[in-house]
Amino acid sequence: MKKGFFFQIIVIFMVLLGWNILHLGYKYQKNVFEDNISTSPMMLLSMQENTLEQLKLKIENRNYIRDITIIQDSIVADMLINNYDLRDSNEILKSYLLPTAMQINFVGGEFQIEQKLELERMLLEYSPAVIYYFDNTQWQENQNKILLLTNGYYVGFGLFIFFMLFISIFLRIHFEIKSNVFWKIYRSSGGSFGRRRKQFFINSLYICFIPLLLNVAIYYSLIYFQLLRFDIDYRFFGIELLALVFSSLFAGIALGENLK
Repeated sequence: MKKGFFFQIIVIFMVLLGWNILHLGYKYQKNVFEDNISTSPMMLLSMQENTLEQLKLKIENRNYIRDITIIQDSIVADMLINNYDLRDSNEILKSYLLPTAMQINFVGGEFQIEQKLELERMLLEYSPAVIYYFDNTQWQENQNKILLLTNGYYVGFGLFIFFMLFISIFLRIHFEIKSNVFWKIYRSSGGSFGRRRKQFFINSLYICFIPLLLNVAIYYSLIYFQLLRFDIDYRFFGIELLALVFSSLFAGIALGENLK
């Protein structure tokens, strides 16, 4: 009996560990795609610096804007000279009237299709005084990757729930049925009636909480020693606990008369 009990705890612990790894892997890869969006700024050009200042005041508090930098025409000239080795043309280039530039850096996780459309509608209000350049292809590719990743994560999440319920219910019923002979001998020897149901309840508490608490301990240990960059919402552990409680309840109902 004890071997079966510990075997269930080990198996459920491993399933929960795999479930948590799936969740962390999803967050890690999604963060990579969101960082790609964050490192692709939008550049705006205008001959009127005041117009860019007005636009900056209008959009800088949006949650998908990380920061905005206005680059004056003299700095633009210096950047062109340094980036393209135009030192011989220094005086000529600086004699031209160059536009003022504004660079917008985004919060990758927030800059989605709704936010992009909102920003583009605001930019239209300043057209043609302001023109902008943005790598729409890279943004769309990363959005598609995030969508594909998220759909795959939901499928994996659902499969883990199904597998958790199946394996925990199957193991519980399997080992309880194997112990039928022991409990028959126990009752025929004068053992207290209802003892088996009480033991089933106690074992259920251990099976529900020990594997989960071990996983929580591992997670917070990794956070404490700064070996993990991503947080798991505490509600995720609640879902795992609910799955374990449900499997124990279902197993108890399925066993029915066997627990008397």
